[in-house]
Amino acid sequence: MSTLSGLIIILKCLKVNAESKIDDKGRVCIPNEIRKLLNLKSGEKMLFQVQDDKIILRKSTTMEEFIKKSEEFSEKLKEITKEPIEFKKIFE
Repeated sequence: MSTLSGLIIILKCLKVNAESKIDDKGRVCIPNEIRKLLNLKSGEKMLFQVQDDKIILRKSTTMEEFIKKSEEFSEKLKEITKEPIEFKKIFE
């Protein structure tokens, strides 16, 4: 792993706190520092999830992005082992 990719991983693990108000139309502005940190661009779709008293906001993933990430993950698994991996073992 290069130093740069290690730094990016560390930055994505940092917790950033920021505050924003809900306007009269129900909109919330994502603070610039968070948009830059997560590389959020204007027009991107976001997914809202509610868990207990929390709102979780994350980038929405298209089917094409999901397939691409799944293929990349599959290739990395092939590099690690030639044996089939049972999902049950992963989640135990």
